[in-house]
Amino acid sequence: MFSLHQTPGRTALVNEKEYLFFSGYSYLGMNHVPDFISLLQEGINRFGAVFPSSRISNTVLGLYSNTESYLSDLTQKSDTILFQSGFTAGKAAIETLEKDTAIYQSPFCHPAIRINNNSSLTFTDWANQTVQIINSNQSLKTPVILSDSLNQLTADLFDFSFLENIQQKVICIIDDSHGIGLLGKSGQGISYLLPNNKNIEYIITYSLSKALNIQAGAISCSIKSRADKIRKTSWYTAVTPPSPAMLFAFNQAKDLYSLQLSKLSLQKKQFQNMLVDHKEIKYHKDLPVYILPEALDEDYFSERGIIISSFAYPDPSGKKINRAVINALHTQEDYEILTNSL
Repeated sequence: MFSLHQTPGRTALVNEKEYLFFSGYSYLGMNHVPDFISLLQEGINRFGAVFPSSRISNTVLGLYSNTESYLSDLTQKSDTILFQSGFTAGKAAIETLEKDTAIYQSPFCHPAIRINNNSSLTFTDWANQTVQIINSNQSLKTPVILSDSLNQLTADLFDFSFLENIQQKVICIIDDSHGIGLLGKSGQGISYLLPNNKNIEYIITYSLSKALNIQAGAISCSIKSRADKIRKTSWYTAVTPPSPAMLFAFNQAKDLYSLQLSKLSLQKKQFQNMLVDHKEIKYHKDLPVYILPEALDEDYFSERGIIISSFAYPDPSGKKINRAVINALHTQEDYEILTNSL
């Protein structure tokens, strides 16, 4: 374990020694983009760090509704609700479901949206089974599908095309915390890959902290009435809203996000070309996560001046998952050093 005393970027300082940093999830590296930091400072000057009021107060800050409209446009959904965190957003979404409705939970669901135990099947087998069961059982209550958009620990981007085969109305809740800001040409997340069937109601929950570097969460809904229900939950009414300074920076940084996303897209291609002879490395072409062999652990890389991601999840007592996570701050030289270490 490495004890850090400042936020890492392409490198991290540990006991006054600089390491290449291939861990974390600041995919776009926004925390080290000077223009973005300037926007955060401007946001603090304008709004302060905290807006000490409920969202249902008679004194409202237009910045919140403006941000929600922006996120609705980005995800191509009817309405969006901001929350303090992605975890809070997930819990709020779950609270609006009908009691005793049929739940179909994928093999990988974040605790924010988890209701039962995750499926033990592969994602493909679970998807096929779910379609078969839903189509063969007509229920008065709309069945609910729960899943994350991807598994950042195994570099799997899940295929939701199976939803096209469902013949009745269904609610699909997807945690897209590691997809929003990263997937798609505009960072619209998993939404651009989802079927547009009219019988599917989508509730997309996400944290804005992963790629976008904003301490906040949100839910984007395909049906506005769902968003109206969510705004009546205590998860929305009884908590302090996200920092307005951060949301100001988020709204003003659209060009910066686009630039960093373009950089990362190019770097992924470059690095993947360097991995042609490394068949033991598992990855998905659209994700900046690279699964390393078990023998290449954090000690192996630290001896070579590199910090990787290495921890056991979801069972802390299980085997560690070794990953190299790249971000938009890394350079060609960084990738050469990492590849030579492999």
